[in-house]
Amino acid sequence: MIKDIVVHLTGSDEDRVRLDYAETLAGVFDAHLTGLLVHLEPELIASPGLIYADVIPTLMEDAAALTQKRRETLAARFALMIVPNDLRVVSGVTETVGEALAEEARAADLFIGTRPYGDPDKHHRDEEAVLFGSGGPALFLPPQKPATFRLEQVLVAWKNQREAARAIKDALPILKKAQRVVLAVVTDEPEELAQTASGADIARYLSRHDVHAEIKELAGWHSAADALLSEARLSGADLVVAGAYGRSRLRERLLGGVTRALLSSCDVPVLMSR
Repeated sequence: MIKDIVVHLTGSDEDRVRLDYAETLAGVFDAHLTGLLVHLEPELIASPGLIYADVIPTLMEDAAALTQKRRETLAARFALMIVPNDLRVVSGVTETVGEALAEEARAADLFIGTRPYGDPDKHHRDEEAVLFGSGGPALFLPPQKPATFRLEQVLVAWKNQREAARAIKDALPILKKAQRVVLAVVTDEPEELAQTASGADIARYLSRHDVHAEIKELAGWHSAADALLSEARLSGADLVVAGAYGRSRLRERLLGGVTRALLSSCDVPVLMSR
């Protein structure tokens, strides 16, 4: 069930795209929608002298005023929504605000943000932090492109690994509402038999949850990422569901090739789970 959705807001033009999609999705599931407006605190660098000390309050006041202005604008938009909602401010500096967003997302069923790579707001670290740290699914929208919520066809990237299984289970409420679900299995010679067999297994699992999925083998590709991106375009998919592969090293996020490709180039919304 999807009953609690959070959406990443920054005060930019992307907010309109994110909110339109999130509100529609919340309406479909009769869910509560929470807006998470990021307040970036000034990056203060230690410096000797009284002159710098005088600047600090001004920087803090300017940042607070900007966030308050953004909050007022968003509050007017939230007041017009037909779904239950609230608006919160999430504060932090550039390096930590993503973790604060992840903490908020842990108490929700779904996080909605802009696809990290190509985001004109340059907030990829924030979305990565949620993907790695929230413990739940994240739905990323293509930047600078209105994304109409519809579920005529969902493309599921299947690989017999934990991350893909987690993504499918997290996406079940959405898959149940889709008109058509296609399980894309990218095969190569060494793994072809095992991957195809596991695709049949996960299709049976989905059928027991009233999701009737077709298995489509994507063969002859040297790159799984290219295969999935091509299939998403050619099939007219409305949503791609995929596991998020990668690991965290200190503060640097190291993503697998397919994950990075989907978060860099996919033209439709992508739902990922870690």
